[in-house]
Amino acid sequence: MTAVTLDKVYYLDELKYKPDLTKFEKEFKPKIDTYKTKIKENIPKEATLPKVLKDGTELPEDFDTAAFKGASKIGELSGIMTPKELKIVKLPGVEIVDKIAKGELTSVETITAFIKQAAIAIQVTNCAMEFFPEEALARAKELDEYYEKTGKTVGPLHGLPFSLKEHYAYKGKNTNAGFVSMIDNFTEEDALTTEIFRKAGAVFYIRTTQPQSLMCLDSYNNLVGRCSNPHNTALSPGGSTSGEAALIALNGSPLGTGSDIGGSIRAPAAFCNIWGFKPTNKRVSLKGAIASYTDMSNEFVLCSVGPLANNPEDIKLYMSTFLDAEPWKADNYMLRMPWRKDVKLDLENLKIGIVYDDSVVKPAPPMLRALKLAAESLKKAGATVIEWEALDVPEAMDIVNTCYNIDGNHNHVSRYEESGEPLNPLSENHLRFGHGFEQLSILDGLRYVHRRDDLRQKYNDRMNELGVDYILTPSYFAPAAIPHKIKYWGYTALYNILDLPGVTFPTGLVTDAKIDTKDVEYKPRNDLEAYEYPLYDEKIYDSQPIALTLHGRRYYDEETVEASKIIQKIISEAASSA
Repeated sequence: MTAVTLDKVYYLDELKYKPDLTKFEKEFKPKIDTYKTKIKENIPKEATLPKVLKDGTELPEDFDTAAFKGASKIGELSGIMTPKELKIVKLPGVEIVDKIAKGELTSVETITAFIKQAAIAIQVTNCAMEFFPEEALARAKELDEYYEKTGKTVGPLHGLPFSLKEHYAYKGKNTNAGFVSMIDNFTEEDALTTEIFRKAGAVFYIRTTQPQSLMCLDSYNNLVGRCSNPHNTALSPGGSTSGEAALIALNGSPLGTGSDIGGSIRAPAAFCNIWGFKPTNKRVSLKGAIASYTDMSNEFVLCSVGPLANNPEDIKLYMSTFLDAEPWKADNYMLRMPWRKDVKLDLENLKIGIVYDDSVVKPAPPMLRALKLAAESLKKAGATVIEWEALDVPEAMDIVNTCYNIDGNHNHVSRYEESGEPLNPLSENHLRFGHGFEQLSILDGLRYVHRRDDLRQKYNDRMNELGVDYILTPSYFAPAAIPHKIKYWGYTALYNILDLPGVTFPTGLVTDAKIDTKDVEYKPRNDLEAYEYPLYDEKIYDSQPIALTLHGRRYYDEETVEASKIIQKIISEAASSA
């Protein structure tokens, strides 16, 4: 096995980007203040949090610095939500659109409930970059009027509240992808993804936060600050689709869209304990979204676009709605591959490989407990389960980290220099990936593509040799991350370089400080493990939900979603009786 040392993973020389704080404070800080104020001003007065809940719980003045674990009960105990609204926000998206289509719910009452619940989520987790309830109510009213006149819906998502990760362009609104320099970037057209869901009848009301530059599994940017974990505000919600995951976990949205180039759907879904799906590349369009790259395309490692939700049926609703619109006609980059709705699987025919250790960073005790429960319950239910031994993970890390920054950080630094904004610690960490500020030649880049493709074939051969259909893994070594600390992406980024679809799902288990104690005698095998493994503390993580991720074969997206639905049900039932 290739040794994992910091000099093989990171560029260790002095960073070549120097913030211009004078420029940042003078030219951009006033705009940032206005930007943040607008979000607060758009929170309805009736949705403003009280100081004390009905059960006597005092809410923190600053959730960001508190380890608050009671966010899920605020809607009920604050008096903000009516009993009917509480029921509405807990409905799956598929039920919401069905009830609206049958006239059992109106679009207005539905979006009203989600606006209030989203307002709660914003105040607790800071998950929004833009919040526009009045526009949403006007859109919902139009949809209700259309339904009253015609008796029909405008499309499969008629009246469904729908959240958007901010870097998807939205006509007439600012789109910045977490870069301060883009605070004046008002887009004239919707991104294709935004356009398709709008035409399908979705009601947009919130655009959610992401980290500076999108390139970390945490959530902090210089525009709105830190987004926190909905289950424990002292922890990270993951990234880069952080705001979506935090919002959906608190029932502030039934369905939203994210993107994933290194774990940016799966890590937030895992940390926030919801469902998230990273499709195989080129199945959902990134056309019109603001990416990290400005004047070039990165073909070495591609970004996937996919849904986050509270259940697997809404994942299928998202995928079928988008692909039924034949987006490949508008985006030549996409594959012509409709969503197959007739996929059926038998558990007895599934063979699952479980990753107990990727050879770089050992999973923390709660993750190992969840994996062992998964293995036991799946075997008992009739599936074939084996241990998946680590395969060239250090090689994959070298490839993916180099491919992220193959331009020598040209694009990121160009955007930083326009504003002079300071770097948060994990943005600095990203600039050190691979060869850092060294621009690779075309020849060197092609060699990395060759190594990438060799690795993909090696994994495909291993799956064929063992007869494995799916690989079950953690999304991180722990149930969530400590803010500003997560540096190891191996449990997610591996599957980006392999281009395998992945579904993250809740297991029903939570961390228990009494049994999930850290192995203080454990001796790290490499520099990264020596950094990450000590970050786990059972006291900090106590009661944190545990999620896992199932990866399938390339372009077996429908099968992977179906398999995850079956597997999650078995694991969660076992967890409830454990």
